[in-house]
Amino acid sequence: MMNIQEFTQKACTEIAKALGCEVQYKEVEKLNGAKHYGLIILEPGNNVAPTLYLEPFFDMYLHTKNWKGTVDRIIRAYQADSFPKRLDMGWFKDFEKVRGLIFHKLVNFEANTELLEDIPYTRYLDFAIIYCIYYKDDEIGSGSILIHNSHLEAWGCTTQDLARLAEENTPRIFPLAISTMGNVLRECLGDMEDLPPDEEDIPAPMYIMTNEAKTNGAITILYPNALKNLADRIHSDVVILPSSVHEVILLPLQRDHNVKELRDAVYEINRRELDREDFLSDNVYLYRRDTGSIEIADGGSFDGKE
Repeated sequence: MMNIQEFTQKACTEIAKALGCEVQYKEVEKLNGAKHYGLIILEPGNNVAPTLYLEPFFDMYLHTKNWKGTVDRIIRAYQADSFPKRLDMGWFKDFEKVRGLIFHKLVNFEANTELLEDIPYTRYLDFAIIYCIYYKDDEIGSGSILIHNSHLEAWGCTTQDLARLAEENTPRIFPLAISTMGNVLRECLGDMEDLPPDEEDIPAPMYIMTNEAKTNGAITILYPNALKNLADRIHSDVVILPSSVHEVILLPLQRDHNVKELRDAVYEINRRELDREDFLSDNVYLYRRDTGSIEIADGGSFDGKE
């Protein structure tokens, strides 16, 4: 049976013949070693060639076994999308124009060692903090560009420069959003009789912390005063469960919390619920209110007893 790589390569050949232009096969490495498979259609006179990812079309082919119909759907999808023909990216070469757009996000260190060889990063606990450029365009919308080592050389700056700018920019570009689990469930499910009316009715409420975009929001644990303000509000140290690169779950520390049980729960959710590229960590963390520090929780309980 044809696999996704063979499907993509064969589709490139067929689409190049159908459109009469060059079509390139492309594998795109995502976070945590995940890969997406796509093609790039290079039409003469255009300087913009978006990557068209083929996983949905591969699934369609597996279900229908209709090769010609699948290729036709790929071509129609490409032609229907309103890609701009030319795009001015000159601004990206000017560090003064990008410095206010630099932001950072949090990824797992061990799961991204190959990617980290080509990009600037800052090590933090078992994470790596990586750096991107935010952009917003009237034609192509908003998105981000991952900063590579080659960009630092062209700009004449350092990872430390990126870190300083990202610390300033990220909370402004992606403002903090924090809510109780109950409120999040209400947003998703509507009012339900079995949900408490507000957080005060929950003995030990769970909080979801992310950003307003709800994308790459785990970095909010490093926003200035974000955890401190919550810890002061609930008068407690804070347990941090890394639910994904997009958000974290926060719990007021209780002495009967068992680190191993919480870590096992995080591990199971990571394996059963998350896409590979959304994985952040299997560890559990503790924010200490008295020191303002985050640490990886060890032992059987948070007081260090097994």
